[in-house]
Amino acid sequence: MDSYLYLVTGICVVALTSYDVIYTTFARGAGIVTDIVTTFVWKGVGLFCKITKSKSVLNGAGIITVCSLLIIWVMLLWVGNTLIFMSDSDAVVNSTTNVPADFKERIYFTGYILSTMGNGDFKGGTDAWRIYSSFISFSGLILITIAISYIVPVLSAIITQRTVSIKIAAIGDSPQQILLNNWDGESFKRLEVHLEGLDQDIIQQGQLHLAYPVLHYFHNDEKKVSLVPNLAALDEALTLLLLYVPEDLHPGKQYIVPVRKAITSFLESVTKIFINSDGSEAPNMDFSELPKAGVPLRQPSLKEIEQLELRRQILKAMVNNDGWSWEQLCDPAFKNELDLPSVN
Repeated sequence: MDSYLYLVTGICVVALTSYDVIYTTFARGAGIVTDIVTTFVWKGVGLFCKITKSKSVLNGAGIITVCSLLIIWVMLLWVGNTLIFMSDSDAVVNSTTNVPADFKERIYFTGYILSTMGNGDFKGGTDAWRIYSSFISFSGLILITIAISYIVPVLSAIITQRTVSIKIAAIGDSPQQILLNNWDGESFKRLEVHLEGLDQDIIQQGQLHLAYPVLHYFHNDEKKVSLVPNLAALDEALTLLLLYVPEDLHPGKQYIVPVRKAITSFLESVTKIFINSDGSEAPNMDFSELPKAGVPLRQPSLKEIEQLELRRQILKAMVNNDGWSWEQLCDPAFKNELDLPSVN
């Protein structure tokens, strides 16, 4: 009875792990194991931050998550195949004496052949087990190589994410600053230069988050390279523009609409995997600096404001989940002492 239990359990573990590795790396999503591991690590890091009252560990959350995932994949393959070898007393024997291997020796043998064919001190006890040993040596090496190669596109996606973040941060440090930096005294037409083509960058980020869910766990405490707070600030700037600024002062719709829809697509991507509005109130909209700069304002209807309630709730939840607060959207993104006052 134990033999069948070992065999069935081992096959299930190997099949689940193989599926998870292949689905995560080729289908570009999060398998069952991947989802459990990434969620557990992120919550663990979040708990550690609360206990220590320091967010510095968040900077390593992404690396910790990827390394944990790789280790779990390897360990599960190891455990699963060990259980399969435990299902038959003659599955593994000593190469010299042909004495069946004990439990520890089978663990050792399985770990060895997952990456190589071993050093010859143990072997499969029958032709069938020797063939299976060759098979898992070959397939195990392939799966482990695939798992490790998963890191390369993830790191490339992180660089792309940081680039887009800096591009957005350069428009302005805060929602109001984004608008004021592009107010020419008569309209916000200057904003067209920044919005043109930005929709493609944002769409790509949404798709990368779907393809590599682990990207969501890479945090950086430098605002200029953190996509989430900068993207939220940009969307809030567009919200202020659409709600409070007369339409004839807006940039052309061909610039605003694609970017706005691109951000919507990004929000849909992250809500599919990570974020759900917790039902808390949307953050207050601050437009106090706009009239001081001579920007004429309109009074939006209550219906218009309510239509954006859910969107802004999701944005706030996304910002908080990434380790930021809504108030930090107004923090400086760049060091002012490194440039002329006219540029800051």
